[in-house]
Amino acid sequence: MAADEFPTPQPGPSWARLRVRFACSVVAAVVQLVIFWEFVLGALPFLWPPREPTTQWVSFIMVSLGSFVFLSGLVGTLVGDQLYDRYGLFADD
Repeated sequence: MAADEFPTPQPGPSWARLRVRFACSVVAAVVQLVIFWEFVLGALPFLWPPREPTTQWVSFIMVSLGSFVFLSGLVGTLVGDQLYDRYGLFADD
């Protein structure tokens, strides 16, 4: 078996890039919360106590919270990578 049969491991993103992504994701989540504040206030009565059928209630929670987490994470990652690549924010030098 030759030594070159196995590719060299590629490490994941650096901790500095992950910090920028996380910071941008938090900012995106706050902006999203501000924009959809009326929806959040309107949805609070549906969150507790659980409504029947339970599967509909769980689906509502998963869609509502998942959309906030997924969208803010996606936007935060895209913007964070652009900021990190362009300006080298929090770069470990």
